[in-house]
Amino acid sequence: MKDLHIHIERGDYTQEWIEKFINQAVKMNIDEINLLEHSIRIKEFHPVFKDAREYNLYQKKWFKGKEKSARSIDELKTLAEKIKNQNYPVKINFGLEICWFEQYENEIRSLVSDDYFDYLIGSVHWVDNWTFNQRKYQWLGKDFNHIYKRYYELSESLVESDIFDIIAHPDLIRCHGLYPDFDLKPCYTSLCEKAKKHNVAIEMNTSKGQGINKEFFEIAKKSGVKFSAGSDAHRPEDVGRGIKEIYSLTDNYI
Repeated sequence: MKDLHIHIERGDYTQEWIEKFINQAVKMNIDEINLLEHSIRIKEFHPVFKDAREYNLYQKKWFKGKEKSARSIDELKTLAEKIKNQNYPVKINFGLEICWFEQYENEIRSLVSDDYFDYLIGSVHWVDNWTFNQRKYQWLGKDFNHIYKRYYELSESLVESDIFDIIAHPDLIRCHGLYPDFDLKPCYTSLCEKAKKHNVAIEMNTSKGQGINKEFFEIAKKSGVKFSAGSDAHRPEDVGRGIKEIYSLTDNYI
């Protein structure tokens, strides 16, 4: 079993911190892990957030908070080299979860053009530079139909960019229990067809509120798309959470 979505952001870049994740993986019978940073945590990606940062005061304050603890991409690579030179009972990969801004596709592509990372995970956390998943109240006065339409358009452009191996939590738009008044099945079908065509795995995310719903899963399964398993752990103790259960649903994992 693999857990390909694990964040290391709450600790220092030390072997001791990483070994906490490894030890939990062993405990959970996980054979392979992928250790990540969010792109906002990497200084070189900050220009990609320019439009989102300027969208409103809330997002500007959020960005300033993240900016204080950001690392360089070389720091992350140095850590990866140190860990990969050790002998552990679990296969260890390193990657990035990159927030997708289609207007900065070329900049994102350039930042990962060296193919250094084992897995690149793309995620839609922003709809036209607006953060939809952080606070439910932010949806007040919004056009739900438009937001959902754009979310899936952005998800498709993420897949079609051919930058990413995995699309993270592709059902995240439903996180607050707010829905459009149109049938989402065509959106699921179109995204799955494009994911299959571009060899991008659909993530089965076991974090609360981020896994794909049954209807979406059945469409994805029928389409023949590959799946990726991820706990979205932000703490060592969450590594492998729910992975065994989702592996029982299909064997079509990367």
